[in-house]
Amino acid sequence: MPTNRHVEQAQALVYATTLVDAAQAEGGLDAVMADRAQLDQIVSYNRSHVELHDFLTDVAYTGAQRKEVVEKVFSDCRPELVSVLGVMAERGDFDKLPKVRGLFNDLLAEKLNVTVVDVTTRVSLDDHLREVIKNKAAADLGTDILLNETIDENMLGGIIMNANGKRIDASMDTMLANARSVLKDTDGGEC
Repeated sequence: MPTNRHVEQAQALVYATTLVDAAQAEGGLDAVMADRAQLDQIVSYNRSHVELHDFLTDVAYTGAQRKEVVEKVFSDCRPELVSVLGVMAERGDFDKLPKVRGLFNDLLAEKLNVTVVDVTTRVSLDDHLREVIKNKAAADLGTDILLNETIDENMLGGIIMNANGKRIDASMDTMLANARSVLKDTDGGEC
């Protein structure tokens, strides 16, 4: 007999699959990537707006009310994304959103043979470094690679990369924090 966790995983997979398939049918890889970017923003938005999250997961409201709010709040998003989010809200499954996002990324590799590597740096990557990252990631992951580049001017330098739930943090910020920690532990003093 399947456990609740297995049932929730299966439901989240249905939502993620529906979203990938609908986006691909609508506009190919470009549409899928646009949905991915918007899905990331929505997950972040949902985490930081507690009232919205609470409303969308509160079964005291009707499914139609929750769906209507999703359609209004996310009306500027891609239609297939709003449709899937609306169904999730209507069925009381909006709490599965982070799981859907994770599975969406997994399906990119499975269905489209593409892995998105999120790269954060202080300055833009040059073409050579971009190519080195793509080639290394393709060799390691066995898929085509798309880079999703983000500039974070608050970083001191270095690079942070995320792919398939794995993170490589070679930022100066982290290196300095690690050095502080080591120095603090070795001399008992404060940096």
